[in-house]
Amino acid sequence: MYQPAAYGDGDPLEAYWHLVNGVTLWDVGTERQVEITGPDALAFTNALTPRDLTACPVGRCCYTLITTEEGGIVNDPVLLRLGDRHFWLSTSDSDLLLWAKGVAVNSGFDVAVSEPDVSPVQIQGPKSPAVMEALFSGRTALAPYEFVETNLDGIPMVVSRTGWSAEIGYEIFLRDARYGDVLWDRVLAAG
Repeated sequence: MYQPAAYGDGDPLEAYWHLVNGVTLWDVGTERQVEITGPDALAFTNALTPRDLTACPVGRCCYTLITTEEGGIVNDPVLLRLGDRHFWLSTSDSDLLLWAKGVAVNSGFDVAVSEPDVSPVQIQGPKSPAVMEALFSGRTALAPYEFVETNLDGIPMVVSRTGWSAEIGYEIFLRDARYGDVLWDRVLAAG
């Protein structure tokens, strides 16, 4: 799936300088969330990675590797722990959903593996906190790798302090695709 890499006249150098010096809005709809729920969600998700997920509390994210039993890397998603038995693996590429479903089939764990209806965008750059403040009036003052489930005038979303760049950034995971255009326009209006 293609993902936009630049805006305007398509000059990637111009997009880079906006990211480094200002703020950028990225359509990252190519990201997929692998949702893992159920009574054994923690044990199952923990078995997918060499990282100890018991140290990741609800409301936090962590960078993790999903590995094969031989130690090969399947993917390196950001994990969001939405509840005691509720996880998202936020991945930019590969078919991690089918991998996790395949592992679950004969695992003996009582889990459901699915793809939730989530449409992500990223707000990245040193001026991104000002945009988030304009949008949420302080409700998203987050530490790195922290998230909150919230809404923007009734639009349901998860907002995390994560992103693909080395700059300060946020991801907004829209939980109802009907509001995609509205959210995009609200972010642009905020800065």
